[in-house]
Amino acid sequence: MLLRTLPVRLSLGSEAATTAVVTIAEWTMLERLRRAVMPAALCWCVAGLLLPIPLVHFVAPPLLLIAGPVVFVWKFFTRTSFKEVVGVCPRCKGEARTMSMGGGVSDETNVFCEGCGNQLTLRVSKPT
Repeated sequence: MLLRTLPVRLSLGSEAATTAVVTIAEWTMLERLRRAVMPAALCWCVAGLLLPIPLVHFVAPPLLLIAGPVVFVWKFFTRTSFKEVVGVCPRCKGEARTMSMGGGVSDETNVFCEGCGNQLTLRVSKPT
């Protein structure tokens, strides 16, 4: 896993935007395969465990058998993901906080401040 950092802007409504640094993980193909196989296998194992339960076995196992490949494809094709963002919250203006996050990399996403709990908008600065 290759880690890289990018400057970002944190904003919240009418508060003045602040700068932060986000850490992005770039996954190799082997790591993406490992990350994709585990949740898919978990879906299939839970589907097998739910087979003997009356009424539940009509709904849950088929849904989990379908969800396995869907989760596999979704995880496998996620090449990069956000790991954390370090910066000052526009609302509480406290010291630099580390806010953990996940999900695929996009130009704009949301993150929650661990100090005040507000949902902040994170915008990746475009290189010029």
